[in-house]
Amino acid sequence: MKGTLLEYLKTHAQTHPQAPALRVKRHGVWQKTSWREVWEKTRRLAAGLKALGLREGEVLAILGHNAPEWVLSELAAQVLGAYPMGIYADAMPEEVGYFLEFTNARGIVLSDEEQLDKVLPHLHLLDFVLVWEEAGMSRHFGDKIRPFSRAFGDAREVEEDLARRHADEVALLAPTSGTTARSKLAMLTHRQLIAGHLALGEALGFQQGAWIFSYLPLAWIGEQMLTVVQTVVERSVVHFPEEPVTLREDLKEVQPDFFLAPPRLWEDMASGIQSRMEDADPLKRYVYTTGMKVLLEGARREFRRERVGRLLNLARALFYPLVARPLRARLGLAACRIAVTGGAPLGPEVFTFFRALGLDIRQVYGQSETAAATCAHRQEAPPETVGPPLPNTEVRISEEGEILVRGPQVFLGYFKAEKATQETFTPDGWLRTGDAGTFDERGHLIILGRLKEVGALADGTRFAPQFLENRLKYSPYIREAVVLGHGLPFVTALIEIDPENVQNWARKRGIPFTTYLSLTEHPEVRALIAEEIRMVNQALPEKLRIQRFAILPKELHPDDEEITRTRKVRRQVVESRYQPLIQALYGQGGRVGLSLPIRYLEGEGRLEAEVEVQEV
Repeated sequence: MKGTLLEYLKTHAQTHPQAPALRVKRHGVWQKTSWREVWEKTRRLAAGLKALGLREGEVLAILGHNAPEWVLSELAAQVLGAYPMGIYADAMPEEVGYFLEFTNARGIVLSDEEQLDKVLPHLHLLDFVLVWEEAGMSRHFGDKIRPFSRAFGDAREVEEDLARRHADEVALLAPTSGTTARSKLAMLTHRQLIAGHLALGEALGFQQGAWIFSYLPLAWIGEQMLTVVQTVVERSVVHFPEEPVTLREDLKEVQPDFFLAPPRLWEDMASGIQSRMEDADPLKRYVYTTGMKVLLEGARREFRRERVGRLLNLARALFYPLVARPLRARLGLAACRIAVTGGAPLGPEVFTFFRALGLDIRQVYGQSETAAATCAHRQEAPPETVGPPLPNTEVRISEEGEILVRGPQVFLGYFKAEKATQETFTPDGWLRTGDAGTFDERGHLIILGRLKEVGALADGTRFAPQFLENRLKYSPYIREAVVLGHGLPFVTALIEIDPENVQNWARKRGIPFTTYLSLTEHPEVRALIAEEIRMVNQALPEKLRIQRFAILPKELHPDDEEITRTRKVRRQVVESRYQPLIQALYGQGGRVGLSLPIRYLEGEGRLEAEVEVQEV
C-alpha cells in the first residue's frame, strides 16, 4: 500500500483511532464515524464487493448525493484495485446508462429510490446494485438489488488484495467537464492524486484535522480532492449535510475551517447579500452601504499593493464587526481560514467583495486531467489571475495561446479512449488544456477562456467572452451570460436572469408575474438588465461594450445540454439553439419567436416563446 491513499487511511486508524473522520447529519443529529471505523468498514465493504464479483481493473459506479457511503465505496473499490467512477446525482437515465455501458461497470452503489429509477432500465448491464438509503426499499431488494448494510464481509478476505496495491495504479475515473462533447473519464493514480494535493497544500497551507463541508457533487474532481484526498491525507473531518434543502443551515452549524465553492455559488452568495440589503430597513442599508465602501476600498488598495493608510484602517476596524462578521456568520463562514474557488475563473468584482469581508479567498486552476491542481493563489494574489504554477508543476503558453501543463499530477489518459489521449498531449509530453491564457509580469497565470472561444471582432479587436461574462454575473440580477461577438461587428449578450433576486425586485414594485418566462417579458425587467449592463460597460474599452442583449426565456439547464453538470455553458449548443435570436441581435432586432426543447425525467416537451431584442 505504500504511497496510496489507503496507506494514509491505515496510519490514521492506528494513530488516531477514535478521532472523527466523517460526520453526517441524519434525523437532525450529527453522527460520527471514527478513523478506526472507516478503516474497518472499508476493508469489510471491499470483501463484500469481492464476493459480489468486483475484481481488479473493473469499474464500480457510484451515484447519489454526498454521504459517508460514497467515500467508503470509493475506498473499498481501491482496496480491490477496481476503478471507482462517480456519476452526477442529477444525471438523466440515458446518461447513467451510457456510463454503465461504456465502462462495462460490474456494479453500482447508489443512494435512494430516485437514483435506482435511473438504473432500472439498465439493470441487465450490472451484476449488483447496492442502495444505502434503505427505508421503504424492501420491495426492490432481490438477487441484484441489495441493501448496502448487508454488503459487508470478512476483512481478512482482502488482505492479499491490500498487499498488492501500489501508488501507480488507477485510483479514480474522473469525468471531464464536457463543455464541447460528452464527458470523458480521466484515469488518475494514487500518486497523481496525492501529488496534486501536496502541491495545493504547499500553496494554500492545509492544516491537519481541519473541518470541511462536503456538498458539491462528488463526481467533480474538485470535490474529490477535498472530500476524499484532502480528508484522507490531512486527517480532516468531513461533514455531510442532511439534505440539499438543509444545506445552508447545516453549513452554519458546522462553520468549516476550509471551504470550496465554484464561481457560480460565490456569485449567488454575493448577489444574494446585495439583494437582501436592498430590502433591508434604512438604517441597516445605510450601515451596509457605507461599511462596504470602506471595506472594498481597503481590499482594492491591498490588491494594488498601495498603502492603506491609518484612517482607512481605523474605518475598516469599525465596520468589520458591524458588517463583515455578521455576514460571514450568516453564510456559515465565520471560522473559515481559507476559502477556495475553482472550476472556472471568478470575476474580480466578486473576488474583491469576499476579500473585503475578510475572507481569505484563493483562486485555484486545474482540470480533471491535472487532479484539479495546476495553479493557485498565494496570499494577496491579484483577483484577475489564478496565481503562479504550483510546486513541481510546469506551465507554458503555446504559440497558439493555449495553456500547456507538465507535472506529477497529470493523468495517465482517458479510459478506453486512446486516440483522445494521444490528441490531448503534445509530441514532447505536455498536456493540452484547451484553455487560452497568458502570464502577467509577476508570473501569475491569467485565464482568457476556452481556446476555441477566444477570438476577435470583425475589425480585429481581441475578444475573450468569459472576461465579459464574469463581469456581468457580478450583478445580483444576472445569473448567467453568454457573450457573443467573434467575427461580428459588435458585442451582444444572451442573459439568464437570477430568478430569486429579480422576483423580489418585481414584487417590491408591484410587477405581476407567474413564471420565469412571464417575468422576462416585462419592459421594466428589460430596463433593469439594460442598466446593469450599462454599469459594466462603463469600465470596458469602447469596442468591447455590449450594445444589444436579449433575456433568455428559460433557465439554462444541464438536462437540456445547455450547460454541463458543473454549470459551465455549452456555447455551441446555446448558439445553435438560439440562432434565430442571435440573428436578430445582429440584424433588425424586434421580437423573435422561439421553440425550445425541454427535457423532463418523464419525457420531453417544448417551450414556445417570443423574445425581444433590447438596445443597451
